[in-house]
Order: sequence, then C-alpha cells, then structure tokens
Amino acid sequence: DAKQVGVEIVPENAKSIADLGVKITKAANEQLGFCHPENENWDHISFCQFTGELQRHDTKLVGKNAVAIRPGKIDRSPTGTGCSARMAVLFAKGLMTTEDEYEAHSIINSTFQCKIESTVTIGSENSTKEAILPTITGRAWITGTHQYTLDPSDPWPEGYRLSDTWPMETK
Repeated sequence: DAKQVGVEIVPENAKSIADLGVKITKAANEQLGFCHPENENWDHISFCQFTGELQRHDTKLVGKNAVAIRPGKIDRSPTGTGCSARMAVLFAKGLMTTEDEYEAHSIINSTFQCKIESTVTIGSENSTKEAILPTITGRAWITGTHQYTLDPSDPWPEGYRLSDTWPMETK
C-alpha cells in the first residue's frame, strides 16, 4: 500500500519509489524469504509493487500501481506479474472473484485489463494452496530488435557483471 509508506504513485516520485522498492525487496528477501510451492529454484522475491487505492464499480475494480525492479527502475506498464500478484492477494482476501474484472493503471497511466479466469490448487500433498489463473490484456509496442552472436574465442561467453551497472548482491 503506497499510502502506508508515504508515497503517491505519480511520475515525479518515480526515483524515490524505485529506490524504496529496491530496499523493501532486499529486506523482504533477508527477513521473510520466499519459496515457490512447486518450483524450488524460485527462491527469492523479484520486485516490489506499490499499490494505490482500489475502487469498485459493480464487478469492475480499478487501481493504480508502480512496480519497482532492480537495480532501481519503475516499469512503464502495470506489469503482468504485478497485476497477477495483486489479483491473487485480492482473491485470497475475498475482495475479488472470478466474476470481477480489474483495470490496472501504471505510474504513467498505461493500462492493463485483468481477470481471474479460474482457480487451481497448487503445491505438494502435504502443503496445498489455492491459486489463480489470470488473464492480462493490454497494449505493447516494439522498441527494438536485437541479434546476439557468440564468437567461439570470446573468453566470457556467458557475459559479465560489474558493480557499476548491476548490483553485485548475494542472497
């Protein structure tokens, strides 16, 4: 909840939201941890989503969000992952059903139309959870095309990381 941490989801707050989101994600990974119920290799929280007030108009929910990703950026869209996560939380709290629709607005007011298509049970026999199967629709634009090649003599065929570009954090 953006209000709880004292931020308003507006473009001029993007830098402070991005910085705070990275700090919250790091603290959540250190203090809470994460373990996916079916994929043991997914063992970390990837991003922080700040949510704005949710309004209900019959079966339509409308809300704003900002998704902060490392190394400190705000996505221009509401993000499919963020919308899915918000719908899962709303569903778990009994605030959204498969009959409802969710219209998500990003920090720059781009929109996604979202719906819970159905629910499923996930996890192992010893620990199951109810989950949602979301549908997200929106608009996207091609921003570039890329062609990657690998020279057989390249001494760093899997790339490299430097602390000036991507943080060198450990889990």
